[in-house]
Amino acid sequence: MKRYLIPVCLLFMSLVVSSQTIIPDSLRNASRKATTERSRLEILTNLMDLSRNDDILVNAKQLYEEALKANDNYYKEAALTEILRRYINTDQTDSANIYLAKAEQELKGEARTSLISFMRMIQDTRVIFYMSGEPRRKILTNCLFKLEEPDKLSPYERIACNYILGMAVSNSVMEENMLKEDFKQGKEYFDNVLATAEKLPLRYAYNFLPNTYFMLCAYAKDSRERAQYATRYLNTILAYSNTSEMSTRPHAINKRHLLSAYSSLAISAEAIGKDLASSYYHEFLNLLKAYPESASAAPEYEHYYTSANYYLGIKDYKKFIEFSDSLINFSKQIPLYKEHVIAYVSAKAAAYDSLRMYKEAYETSKEYAVLLDTLRTEELRKKMENLEIEKGANELVIEKRTLELKLQESKKENYLYISLLLMALCAVFYIFFRLGKMRSLYQALQKSNEQVLVANRKAQESEEMKTAFIRNMSHEIRTPLNAINGFSELITNEDIPMSEKQAFSRIIYENCYHLTSMLNNLLEIAQLDSGDDSLPLVPTHIHELCLHEMQQVKKYQEKPEISYVVEGDKENDMILTNRTYFSLIISHLLANANKFTEKGSITLAYHLDNGANQMTLSVTDTGCGIPQDKQEWIFERFTKTNDFIPGSGLGLYLCRLIVNRLNGQIKTDPSYTEGSRFVITMPITTPSKPSGSSD
Repeated sequence: MKRYLIPVCLLFMSLVVSSQTIIPDSLRNASRKATTERSRLEILTNLMDLSRNDDILVNAKQLYEEALKANDNYYKEAALTEILRRYINTDQTDSANIYLAKAEQELKGEARTSLISFMRMIQDTRVIFYMSGEPRRKILTNCLFKLEEPDKLSPYERIACNYILGMAVSNSVMEENMLKEDFKQGKEYFDNVLATAEKLPLRYAYNFLPNTYFMLCAYAKDSRERAQYATRYLNTILAYSNTSEMSTRPHAINKRHLLSAYSSLAISAEAIGKDLASSYYHEFLNLLKAYPESASAAPEYEHYYTSANYYLGIKDYKKFIEFSDSLINFSKQIPLYKEHVIAYVSAKAAAYDSLRMYKEAYETSKEYAVLLDTLRTEELRKKMENLEIEKGANELVIEKRTLELKLQESKKENYLYISLLLMALCAVFYIFFRLGKMRSLYQALQKSNEQVLVANRKAQESEEMKTAFIRNMSHEIRTPLNAINGFSELITNEDIPMSEKQAFSRIIYENCYHLTSMLNNLLEIAQLDSGDDSLPLVPTHIHELCLHEMQQVKKYQEKPEISYVVEGDKENDMILTNRTYFSLIISHLLANANKFTEKGSITLAYHLDNGANQMTLSVTDTGCGIPQDKQEWIFERFTKTNDFIPGSGLGLYLCRLIVNRLNGQIKTDPSYTEGSRFVITMPITTPSKPSGSSD
């Protein structure tokens, strides 16, 4: 079997590489020239399959519109699959729900059931993986409750429940440190998914299979078992690509799962042999180089992880240590991967020991011991949370069975009452009245319980928000108050020269300004968050606003080694906006640039494109810049790239909040590397869609 698998994989890779030479523009031209609806749909589908990143969504939506016109169910399903996958994986919940509703409406039969079940399963899995508390608890409790009676579930419901519970177990414990019962439980859930999915037609079951094989490869207890699952993983991908439905889609194979299958086989040298593992390793490297965006994790992480484990499998310990160092350093920098560091440190210590480098092995073992203590504490917390969820589910099951027994007893009593009360018509009316009253009380009790649950959830959310607010604001308020208090006392000291008192006065003023600004920000955020009414818009000359805000910065915060520049055509500067809030955006961006720039320049530039009905405004500085991995994170509340520089971390959040209310967008420019650049785009006149609408 192994000797036939390599040629098949090589043939498949040649198809993947050749697909990269097809120019998307030629496919677009071909679609415009297509003479039949069917050929046009096939060309648009291949264009979607060849697309990368944001182009996938654009081309998938075009395919969906054409499939609607042609009323072709298969191509509707193909387009909706890519659209939903894109929205769900980027947590755009509102847009995902819109297209889930369209799938419910447009698709039919098992195609609709399988696609909607899969997408909702992925939504719930993301909640399990990335959230905690009541949302996670509710999903897990529901799944445990349903699996108490699996025969009453459809195949897709059983698959979804088992997959979600398996992912919950995998998120609770590290693979290398899980207890035997944890390992067995997680693996059983994923084996249950396979057992059910493999009985269904591959066309409808395929969505569920690759993710499950991926997890089973991770759960494998040894190299031999991992190789078995990885071989089935790869064969399933290839079998699906050869189905009749996929015959017209040579580029549709999922690169992410193909990378994972190659990776799992490459690190299984002990089971499949060094030569075969090496061939898979090189296939993995070639595919990762061609499609880095398809990696399950970050491309660098995938490369380091597979390379380290491949060299460990072939016992090249020096190469293993080299890649494990890269893997450890990369994982420490990314919060998502930090929990995996301990396994790499442990393997690295063993590698040093095998090379008889005992000093390095000892130092690495000490690092491992510290990490292990931290991990066990976190594991204990997660296990306690899962035990509480299981306890709650078991209590619900017991309660349900108790109610069923009481219901059976109640039925027997009712039969007896009916047989006795049939003797008198008045007794029959009495029983009817009594049953109606019980039903009303039960409905009232259900409604009351729902209200209690809603109130409890709101109370928990309020408490979490209050705690976060107090923790983040206490330091930012106390620091300027301490400065004001301290320098106020010093300024009354007659022994201090007048020049120093003037400096103290400026410090007091700056701290008062900082405190007032922070409180004003909080008030603005509260006002904007509390309502969704449209902001009043008036015709505004933005050149005048830009000059005014730049002068304010120079007046109160000017630094001698910085040049302050305003660029724009003041003859073409009229837009429809909210003057007050627009000024507030510029003020915050200029203050932010001035704070992180010591010398060079700060440039405020604007440009109006009347043809596109769009205004672009940018603030560019030559300061310390923003790391690539934090260029989106900085727009969240209470976030700062440098905790030692004063600031509440609310300015950029407030800017995005206002820009969104003005139907615009704000983001950083990652291509600018001399400092930082913030770019705002918004309509010149009132847009056609209301504020806050989403695609």
